[in-house]
Amino acid sequence: MSWRLRLGLVLTVLLLALTAGCNQSSNGGDDDQQAPADDDASQTDDDSVNAEFLTLENSAVTLKIWLEPFGLQMSSKEKGVITETEGFGKDSAMFYLRNHNYFTLTKLRSHGDIPGGVALYYDTTEKIGAKVTVTFTRDRSVKVALSLDKTDGWLWLGATLRLFDDEAIYGLTERIVPGYLDSEYFPKEVGSLNRRGESIPMVMLRSIAIYTPFYHSSRGYGLYVDSTFYGDFDIGHDNPDRLRLIFNTAEGRNPAFSYYLFYGPTHDQILDEYTALTGRPYIPPLWAFGHWRWRDEDAFVTDELDGHVINGQVAEDVKKYEELDFPVGIYMIDRPWTPGEEGFEEFAFDTNRFPNPTDMLQSLFNRGYHFIIWGSPWAIGMDPGQNGYEAQQGGYWAPHSTRFIDFTNPAAVAWWKDKVRDFSTANGVHGWKLDRGDEENPSTWWDIFWDGRTGAEVRNDYPVIYQHCYFDAMQEAWGDDFVNVFRAGYSGSQQYGIVNCGDVRGALSEDPADSTDLGLRSAIISQLRCAFMGFPIWGSNTGGYQEFRDREVFARWLEFSAFSGLMDIGGTGNHAPWAMPTDPTYDQEMIDIFRTYTKLHHQLAPYIYDYAQGTRQTGRAIARPLVFDYPDDPAVKDIWDEYFFGPDILVAPVWKVGTRQRDVYVPAGDFADYWNPTQTISGPTTVTADVPLDRIPIFIRKGANVLGRVW
Repeated sequence: MSWRLRLGLVLTVLLLALTAGCNQSSNGGDDDQQAPADDDASQTDDDSVNAEFLTLENSAVTLKIWLEPFGLQMSSKEKGVITETEGFGKDSAMFYLRNHNYFTLTKLRSHGDIPGGVALYYDTTEKIGAKVTVTFTRDRSVKVALSLDKTDGWLWLGATLRLFDDEAIYGLTERIVPGYLDSEYFPKEVGSLNRRGESIPMVMLRSIAIYTPFYHSSRGYGLYVDSTFYGDFDIGHDNPDRLRLIFNTAEGRNPAFSYYLFYGPTHDQILDEYTALTGRPYIPPLWAFGHWRWRDEDAFVTDELDGHVINGQVAEDVKKYEELDFPVGIYMIDRPWTPGEEGFEEFAFDTNRFPNPTDMLQSLFNRGYHFIIWGSPWAIGMDPGQNGYEAQQGGYWAPHSTRFIDFTNPAAVAWWKDKVRDFSTANGVHGWKLDRGDEENPSTWWDIFWDGRTGAEVRNDYPVIYQHCYFDAMQEAWGDDFVNVFRAGYSGSQQYGIVNCGDVRGALSEDPADSTDLGLRSAIISQLRCAFMGFPIWGSNTGGYQEFRDREVFARWLEFSAFSGLMDIGGTGNHAPWAMPTDPTYDQEMIDIFRTYTKLHHQLAPYIYDYAQGTRQTGRAIARPLVFDYPDDPAVKDIWDEYFFGPDILVAPVWKVGTRQRDVYVPAGDFADYWNPTQTISGPTTVTADVPLDRIPIFIRKGANVLGRVW
């Protein structure tokens, strides 16, 4: 890597005063002391604040490193100053808490060259040594790391960066609010793409559970904290001009903290750097881009199909699809499908619920369906031959658990992987819906996993190691001809499958008066949040996991899901237009809407799949906010209810019940109205689109070849 190191020596007029501001004891001092800053310029432009500094640079970026106190600035020829740390009081560039006492770096002991960068050795206000390293890991990636000499105590380590005027921060979590109840049970009309002003815990909660300690800035950089411990991002919440991140670490370990800065300046380049480090996204085969049909829990009813008695609800779906001319896609069976109350005691069908499973599967395969089944990280059932019994005998359970598998144990991984592979090949299972990794898996400091990590460190990582096991099993079974889908994920999960949004609601209860359209609103935002997080293929439970109680919610969700990478139709209840929970039960208008949008999604599958091949290399999402393509257009900075689907389709979903018109911002370029192809809209402009119940605004870039024609 081409880089050079330069030492600049300048006068330090106020250095002693500034150092005194940082040299607070653990029990006192002015924690809120800050240096005056000019909002229109970086700190280095203030002649009254000068110090020794180092400069690292390569072909992409220049790093300016202040020595006392430590600070860092990233700039480029294209963008000028991109980001910089703070350096004073509780806004120090690097800091730590031990046993709830706050400490910062003080006097520089020494510094020296290391491969790709520089190492700096400091005293701290705790009177111990600390080491900071700043290194280029790729041309556009910089690693900043802090380690401490002393290992005991309850430790949190962190950093502070400046938030510039009008800077937007994107990514971090799929859920629109931090808390569980306000997302899954009582969704609210809050949240957008820009996370500024929020305090965001980096601790996985079920079930809207895609988390990454990774964000994008509108100034052209990304930041990733390389940790699976509990953490927190304060994005201008406590101080509107500061972004503070802090993460826990294990007592007795070498206490260390590191983060990466990725220079874009485009969002695609930021994702490229991030996925180069954490893993390139998995892209499923073409057939996986058909629509998915399932029910939350198949009832104990039977019916005949092809001369065999099988589960009655599976038979109903197959027959109705043929009768109503719906396209054949993926059929999924959720839990419980094995014997036992919780439905995962062994890798075998419960023949009371699913009689003649071989005949049932053959009927699906004969019609062209691909088959997916529910999976979990549980080993339960204590009779000989059952999963829980074998886990107990082999020592495969996670610490203090009698169900969760310890996927840090290679023997447990090999045992479970073989079961998954063998069942899949024997039954034609070409994918798994991986559930439960975000729930009550052991997560405390006294839960010690096989590899020595505590539950506090494994909590966020558990879905990743669980998904890795199933991924390897399916590769052994089918090569690349499979797809796994999961609702929980962390940095690295993108390598092992695609995302289902979890338990987003179409209703608050079974009472018709408790219908809500806010679950759909939150799903739209979640899809676009995941575009920043490196998860390019996403879907939601169309109509809501808690089934809709207003037919408009189902109609609008079908339209939205047709323009998601994963079109997933299922949840509690029927989610079927021939068996609606509303009046009429057999709803012809809804049948027509269901047919139109499932067929449209299937017609788009080759377009989606072709675009996904580039996604495999960089992480660029199938559905992405307008700011990806138009970063210099201030109008699109926080537009969360429009997006590009693939390279050329502009989609503006409708979420609010009763809406029959909506405004659509059309960015620069010429676009054809899908519903009226002779009409061309030249952007940037805002148009008012008519949106009867069966219509979603769609605009296609002029000259694009989409759906078998050039527009």
